[in-house]
Amino acid sequence: MPMKRSSDSSGRDGVFLIHSLTKTLCSSPEETHTDFNGQTHIPQEDDSGIKSEAEDSNETPSSEEDQDLVDFNPDLTNIKQSISSSRKTISQIIKDKKKQTQLTLQWLEENYIVCEGVCLPRCILYAHYLDFCRKEKLEPACAATFGKTIRQKFPLLTTRRLGTRGHSKYHYYGIGIKESSAYYHSVYSGKGLTRFSGSKLKNEGGFTRKYSLSSKTGTLLPDFPNAQHLLLQGNISREKVDTLIMMYKTHCQCILDNAINVNFEEIQNFLLHFWQGMPDHLLPLLENPVIVDIFCVCDSILYKVLTDVLIPATMQEMPESLLADIRNFAKHWEHWLASSLENLPDCLAAKKLPIARRFVSSLKRQTSFLHLAQIARPALFDQAVVTSMVLDIDNVDLSSISSQPLVSINATGDQDPDIYSEYDSITVFQELKELLRKNATVESFIEWLDSVVEHKVIK
Repeated sequence: MPMKRSSDSSGRDGVFLIHSLTKTLCSSPEETHTDFNGQTHIPQEDDSGIKSEAEDSNETPSSEEDQDLVDFNPDLTNIKQSISSSRKTISQIIKDKKKQTQLTLQWLEENYIVCEGVCLPRCILYAHYLDFCRKEKLEPACAATFGKTIRQKFPLLTTRRLGTRGHSKYHYYGIGIKESSAYYHSVYSGKGLTRFSGSKLKNEGGFTRKYSLSSKTGTLLPDFPNAQHLLLQGNISREKVDTLIMMYKTHCQCILDNAINVNFEEIQNFLLHFWQGMPDHLLPLLENPVIVDIFCVCDSILYKVLTDVLIPATMQEMPESLLADIRNFAKHWEHWLASSLENLPDCLAAKKLPIARRFVSSLKRQTSFLHLAQIARPALFDQAVVTSMVLDIDNVDLSSISSQPLVSINATGDQDPDIYSEYDSITVFQELKELLRKNATVESFIEWLDSVVEHKVIK
């Protein structure tokens, strides 16, 4: 017959039980524990990798002695409830993390795309992620955990270390930012002097991909001016002006669509059809200075979009046939436009043609630059050619060349020669040689040229 336990003995056993449970909760998985029955236990882990003492805490007391302890020590019940509550909290944390991972994967889907030959610095991608977490009020994961999430979304992604010695950075290779993303312009429109400024970041490492206009199919023109916002003098009908602007936007969209489809020859027919087929009731509007100015504004919008779709913003490799077609289009554009405006008010041609001339000049410059870059790219990776160029620069008398402009400046007294001391001609040639020796990419040369123009010309 079991002996009756004294209250002092029960109290001591209760304290020992609480101490044992507390120790079990706070110890590491490697530790073993001895319960009040003298049995040794090794804590087990559940499938989530989190220790589970709930099996012990949720068990029904297996003996009369255990039940007495539970009844005698009400604090034990609170501890069991605390353990249960802790388990619920851990379960909630796991659910929250899974939800955040799903949100991150969805965000990656909306903003990034598999893009062969394109690199993105890892630090920039992580900065975008931190911005996303801030806006969504999420606790950001560390860079390593974020990297695993990226690879979950883009399993074929690789990592490359790019840049000059001492300034290299890790990049994700094979991923690009979607043009619809809010991050696109913050990364791809660097503050430079040319359309290709910032191309080192856009296309790090000189990896190029073929450029195709087919990806621009469906591009729409932005809004044109609204007749309701114009100050029209006389009895000019706003309805007629609205009709004319709508007709002109449709005409410009046709030009854009044919340019994207490389049907440049058809554009001449569209020009003639629109201007020479102008309805009689709208002809008087073509003499109004306000309406002519509106046409010029619309032309500027069209030329901006045409430049954007015809000339890539990155140093992508354009097929020679496409470059030739664009140059040929630029060569004929002004003549086609002038022919289509014959027998119409002179003020129309006087205003439209100068704007067309600037567009043509810009198109010719940029296609020539792209052509030169494509020729230079393989040459810059030919060690024999690069070595020969460096030797040629070494044979140039740099001191004599750089002293002449400084002497000229001193003679006039108009400029302070000190402003050239930090960034003079010798420095420029030394930087050029250094870039050649490092087999720098075309993108690196563009960035360097930007800095030279900014310091030597603009400032």
